[in-house]
Amino acid sequence: MFSVHGDWRILVKDNYVLQWFSGCWNEEAAIKYCHEFREKTEHLNGTQWAIISFLDEWELGVPEMESHLIEHCQKFKDNGCIKDCHIYTPSAWKAMQLENMISQTEGNYERRVFVETAEAITWMKTCGFSIETNEFLNSSPVVS
Repeated sequence: MFSVHGDWRILVKDNYVLQWFSGCWNEEAAIKYCHEFREKTEHLNGTQWAIISFLDEWELGVPEMESHLIEHCQKFKDNGCIKDCHIYTPSAWKAMQLENMISQTEGNYERRVFVETAEAITWMKTCGFSIETNEFLNSSPVVS
């Protein structure tokens, strides 16, 4: 097994999850991230909840990570995640890899992509989620 390449931060508040990602991810990063996410969000299972992911600093990942993240995404949808925002500057490469791993809409689940955080928060508000990002975005990144 290789050492983890890629960083993330996960904060669970009320009925939503804030996530920040950076670096180029390997399979080990995907496995460790999925495990941490499950631990931190377990109490949300069976409720309706949302995710906002900040992906501007994420630099894609190796193909071996995709199967882990596809399974991870299906699990959080099955466990009650109904709204999901990806926030990043337009990038064909990011869009292609992310679209390969997670659908935009499936059953009660809906994912949207935004360039600006304010747009994502406004959309989440129309969906019944009151999101606070200031504390999360202003804190220094935690290297995983």
